[in-house]
Amino acid sequence: GDGDIRLTVWQNLLVSGVADADVAEALARVKAMGLSVDATAIRAGLVACTGNTGCKFAAANTKGTAEAIASHVEGRLALDLPVNIHLTGCHHSCAQHYIGDIGLIGAKVPLNDEGDTAEGFHILVGGGSGADATLAREVWRDIRSEDCPAAVERLLGAYLKHRADATETFFAFANRHDTDTLKRLAEEQCA
Repeated sequence: GDGDIRLTVWQNLLVSGVADADVAEALARVKAMGLSVDATAIRAGLVACTGNTGCKFAAANTKGTAEAIASHVEGRLALDLPVNIHLTGCHHSCAQHYIGDIGLIGAKVPLNDEGDTAEGFHILVGGGSGADATLAREVWRDIRSEDCPAAVERLLGAYLKHRADATETFFAFANRHDTDTLKRLAEEQCA
C-alpha cells in the first residue's frame, strides 16, 4: 500500500494505496494475521464496545455477545442487505446502540426476588444517522445474554418474511411498524 492505515468508527482497518497487482498478496498477509477481509451482511455492520472485559461501567460482555449473535444468525438466515447491529455495555454508549438498526445496551437482568442478576441487554430497533437520523425504540427489556442471538434472529426473520419488497432495509421495515407489531412479528418466528 501507500503506508497508511486508517481506523473507522465501524472498527475496521482501511489499507489504502494497494496496487491491483498486489491485492492477492495483501489479502493473504491480512488473513495470515488472523484478520478477515470478507464480511457477511451481519458482520459488516456489527459494532461492539469493549464491554465488561475492559470497562468498569459495562454491565455485559458485548464482544462475546456480538460474536454469538453473528455465529448464530449466519447459520440460520441468509440476509441479502446489510444490517447494523450495535452492542454497548453501558449508558456511555460507546457503540451507539441508539442509532443501530438493532441496538443492544447492557443491563443486569433480574433473575429472582433475592436480587440475583445475570448479564443481559435491552434490545432496541430502528435507529439511524445522517439523512435517516432517528433514535431506536425499545422492543425488549432484560434479555439474558445467551438469549440475545435467538432474539436478534427472530427480529431478522420477521424482517425477511414481512418486508415490503427485496429492497426494503431493516431500518425502513422497523420504522414502518410500531414496537407492538415488531414484537408480534418476531414472536411469530417461534411458531
